[in-house]
Amino acid sequence: VSLLRIFTAQDVPNDESASLEPNLRAGQDKKREAQKSNDGFHSFHEEDRASGDAKLAVSGPSQQTFTDDSSSSDDAASDTSSVVAAEASAVPPQMMGKDYSVEGIDFTWMDNEEPHRLRRAEILAKYPEIKQLYGPEWRKYMVGATVALQTYLAIALRETSWPVFLTVIYLVGATANHSLFLAIHEWSHNLGFKHPRSNQLGSILANLPIGIPYAATFKPYHMDHHRNQGVHGVDTDIAHPVEARIIQNRTPLKALYFFLQLAFYALRPTFIKPPPVTRMVVLNFAAQVAYDAAMLYCYGWNAVLYLLLSTFVCGSFHPTAGHFLSEHLEVVEGVETYSYYGPLNYVTYNVGYHNEHHDFPYVPWSRLPVVRRIASEYYDTIPQCASWCGIIWNYVASPNLGAYSRVKRTRRIAATERINPNDNVGDGTIDRAILSQDKKDM
Repeated sequence: VSLLRIFTAQDVPNDESASLEPNLRAGQDKKREAQKSNDGFHSFHEEDRASGDAKLAVSGPSQQTFTDDSSSSDDAASDTSSVVAAEASAVPPQMMGKDYSVEGIDFTWMDNEEPHRLRRAEILAKYPEIKQLYGPEWRKYMVGATVALQTYLAIALRETSWPVFLTVIYLVGATANHSLFLAIHEWSHNLGFKHPRSNQLGSILANLPIGIPYAATFKPYHMDHHRNQGVHGVDTDIAHPVEARIIQNRTPLKALYFFLQLAFYALRPTFIKPPPVTRMVVLNFAAQVAYDAAMLYCYGWNAVLYLLLSTFVCGSFHPTAGHFLSEHLEVVEGVETYSYYGPLNYVTYNVGYHNEHHDFPYVPWSRLPVVRRIASEYYDTIPQCASWCGIIWNYVASPNLGAYSRVKRTRRIAATERINPNDNVGDGTIDRAILSQDKKDM
């Protein structure tokens, strides 16, 4: 397993990205001109570099999980790269994470707006052709094939030996179910079908092998995560203060937390912001109970156990679960979103392209590498995650990383701020009660 290594990322190739590139050549020409004029680095990049966005020194073993990839910029950006190199060389290396030995350790608090909306506006002003990448993605059959695969394996392995049963769960079942979690994530942005309701129904189908109803309640929480990243009491992706106070940077508790990670993700929102019971929630619950009951009645407990263990393992100590940490763990002071460009993107719908995704949630997974290529001067200078396995190891083992290693903020955006192009109050997947409650809370 590759733990702590410097990774010079390459985009995950896909046919659709290649087919779109001829339509974007004009924008690429504009990009080269902008790079030559040395105006491609903006205030938020300067803030990142001032926070130690050069090379990170890690306490203990010498190699690094996060690295600034600005040194890999192409020749077309040579003038700009020289500026980055000059400024980076003037910034001393910083310790990874934060000092948990100080009294009153807390989250990193900011009073500004989350960074992605402003960066999106800036990139679109420079590269408006990115809007050509918006819209649903056509590879829906991949989700159906994964559902069929998991159903088949649950049936086929019900009488196999325990070593084979558990090995297939870890290697195949957990990977497949994690892929389904991220398909539901993709479709929460209405990027599977043209109509929001179709995306919600498709998500309920993708939910079936996961074994626990989840799809219908995920979208409202996830839209809050995008709209109000890090806002206390709104973004339930961050540990509750009670969680953080107990776990802090204690290695045994961090290991236990990561082992039970999905339970925290499932239960935390119900305490912070309980979801209303909508028709889609009821349908999701009914469909899941019917599927689980049919598997149990026809094929026995082992078939159901295969699915549930696949779900548990995929959110625990499994390589794909590293994205839960890599996306927003504050490894560099003040930097709250990181991308990963490694091979596990192939089975996780490019969720590693996380800065690109937060900047452009309208762009489906298969086109995110194109966003990075078009606006590379924005993304190549942001710290990147080198290894999902490595960040799991670092989180558990490093005394400088823990439950308080997240950015929180006080500034909040109205619930009517659109995250998806076809979202509005009439969107059947956004409950009016949620919008009404959100306005009361502001």
